[in-house]
Amino acid sequence: MLSDPLSAPTLAPEVVRSFSKSLLTRPVTYWIMPIMFLGLEVVTGALVQFPILFVAPVALSAWFYSARWAYSLSVLLPLGQFFIADFLKPSELSFYIIVNRVIEVEVLMLLAFLVARTARQTKALEARVAGLITMCAWSRTIQFEGEWVSFEEYLKRRFGLDTSHGISPTESHKKFGEGDLGDAPPE
Repeated sequence: MLSDPLSAPTLAPEVVRSFSKSLLTRPVTYWIMPIMFLGLEVVTGALVQFPILFVAPVALSAWFYSARWAYSLSVLLPLGQFFIADFLKPSELSFYIIVNRVIEVEVLMLLAFLVARTARQTKALEARVAGLITMCAWSRTIQFEGEWVSFEEYLKRRFGLDTSHGISPTESHKKFGEGDLGDAPPE
């Protein structure tokens, strides 16, 4: 009997996200990836090169690990590629190879800068959004931990604050008229 493919066990997206995030925040990841890509350069020879693959470790490092490490990779990867090309084909070392490596370094440095800056701004924005509270426009209740509670209850649960009530001079004037409670309305 065939099993239903829809009922097959799958990894929850949260588990996959957690695993990939833990993998992307470890320094060993950014040692292994560049070594693999440079090893690919050695295996394929100097005529077939994969500098586009250098984008992955630089961008991922800038976003998840460290901007400094991304800048380091921006220099080390083209430098490693240069030594591989020089080692495999020393007679073909030319001005153009050096110019290409310098351009690669500049492009990867720019990529590292832009990705690191975007990551920093995204994290700052996420922190600001996480600090926002949702308030009902009609009942003035606050959404807190999955339920709607009064503002006073929110202050108590979130910050441990007790509240008391009073009446402002403006509202006193509106409710009771001038001079009833001795407070003059603000002008």
